[in-house]
Amino acid sequence: MLKKILIALGIALLLPVLGIVALVAIRETPDGPRVEAAPGVVGVEAGGAYAWIVRSSDGAVLVDAGLDANGTAILEELKRAGVQPGQVRAVLLTHGHPDHYAAASRFDNATVVIGAGDVPMIRGDRTHYSPFGKIVGAVMPLPPPPRASTPVQGGERLQFGDAPFTVVATPGHSPGSLMYLYRNVLFTGDSLMRKKDGLAVAPSLFSEDAGRNRASLGALASLTFDTIADGHAGVTRNAKEKLARLLALQP
Repeated sequence: MLKKILIALGIALLLPVLGIVALVAIRETPDGPRVEAAPGVVGVEAGGAYAWIVRSSDGAVLVDAGLDANGTAILEELKRAGVQPGQVRAVLLTHGHPDHYAAASRFDNATVVIGAGDVPMIRGDRTHYSPFGKIVGAVMPLPPPPRASTPVQGGERLQFGDAPFTVVATPGHSPGSLMYLYRNVLFTGDSLMRKKDGLAVAPSLFSEDAGRNRASLGALASLTFDTIADGHAGVTRNAKEKLARLLALQP
């Protein structure tokens, strides 16, 4: 009996390690701890994922909030920009995985926006996690959820000071995955990321439904943008052209 318990414990400990090894093996090298996507748009590495800070006339807007629940890198960048935490008007979440929402609860005055399909995820439901997410989720505690959130479906236009955002529904990586278009920059979370000299969707190991994710990218055809700011690699230039190449490939 003890032998079986030890074997089960060993497997439980080994699986997350193997998953992390696989993630490192396929992950694109990120741009670094701080990267500028456009004037007034800065990404900071916040516990393994990028949080993007968009300056506005009345403060700032965050797109995603990293895995560090203390928000250390985010707060440092806000201070560098002369923005107080209370001046963060919104936290726009691309999806409900913990490496993208952890520090959202740090910003009391912010409206937290999330896809309606992912609201249960930030409340602790792991049903729709990817295979890798289920493995890691079995051993990793979840960060505190934001105290309140505003669910959206896609198609909404949001305005924070002089900073306009269009919400784009791109389900697949998670049920309620979203992208946000800000001027010429498209924030894609984990639904579309830089891969070598092009773009790719996350493989099935890291997505609930990679096929649905890829199919949802058709919603981007009518948008005008040149730069992608994603959740893990960083910035992609000439992005619309690279997206066209990706969509031209057979699924």
